[in-house]
Order: sequence, then C-alpha cells, then structure tokens
Amino acid sequence: MFLSKSTIKLVILGLLVLFSGFAVAADSNKDKLKQMLDGANNQQTVSSISDQLMTGHWIGVYDYNNRTVDTPPPNSFSMVMEKVNSGIVAMILEPDLNPQYYAQVAEVINPRINGNTFKFTKKYSSGTIIDYSLEIDVNNRAMTGSWNIKNGPSGIVQMIKFEANELQ
Repeated sequence: MFLSKSTIKLVILGLLVLFSGFAVAADSNKDKLKQMLDGANNQQTVSSISDQLMTGHWIGVYDYNNRTVDTPPPNSFSMVMEKVNSGIVAMILEPDLNPQYYAQVAEVINPRINGNTFKFTKKYSSGTIIDYSLEIDVNNRAMTGSWNIKNGPSGIVQMIKFEANELQ
C-alpha cells in the first residue's frame, strides 16, 4: 500500500530538513561517503529499465516483520543512484538509530535489475549485510518489496523517486 501524495511530500520535506546539514554525520561516515562518491561501490549490468527512471534521488521507508516491544522503529532513508552503461552506482544515507551519531552511510553492492525486479545488498560500515528485493513500478516511479538479514530479521520497504520540481 502506497502513501498519499501529500504524505509523501511531507516525508520528503522532513527528510530534506533532516539531511540538509542541520547536524553533522560522524567523521567515519563522512569518510565512507567520500569513498562512495569517488566511485568505490560496485557496478553491475542492468536491464532495459530506463536510465532516467533509475538515476536520481529515491526516498524510502523500511519496517520490520514480526514486531515485538524490542523491535526498532521504522526508519527512513535516502538513496542516490545513477544508472550508467556498465551498471548502477548507488549509496544510501539514513538516520542512525544510535543517538551518538546523526546519520549513517551504507554502501550499495551488487545492484542488478532483472525485468522489473531491482535487487541489491546494503552494507553498513559495521559489516551488517542486508539483501533487498524490490519490484519497480515504472508508471508511479516507485519500488516496493522486502529486505532481510541472513538468519536475522526481515521486513518491508517502499521507495519513491523524488524530483525537486514536484514541490513547486
């Protein structure tokens, strides 16, 4: 189930404020971000999904299956992605659940598209690996699917492509 357009705009505005520099990421995250922007993450071959659709800024929300009182809250994230001839280059920035840090950067490794399915692995600097499998809705510029940690928790994820000119 997708969020309404007004709800999505509020989420986007909130994330823009969150990531706009009012707080500073931990130094280790800054170094990781610089490495990623310098092309440190892997590129993989992709299918016929348009470069224009995949390239850009995506806003997402993930949640956990089988909630308990100890389950972390749902979390938002921002993914910047570029589809190039040789594959996809992407990185993720999200609020850190550890109050000692503002944000954390995750590396996107092994991104691949098969038909309308987009799969990738998210790797945190802590070493945690999370596999994502999303179905691409070309008409709505959205992706929905699931994430899982091997022998660990899993959950749902939704992403929508963000275009700054849509806020006008």
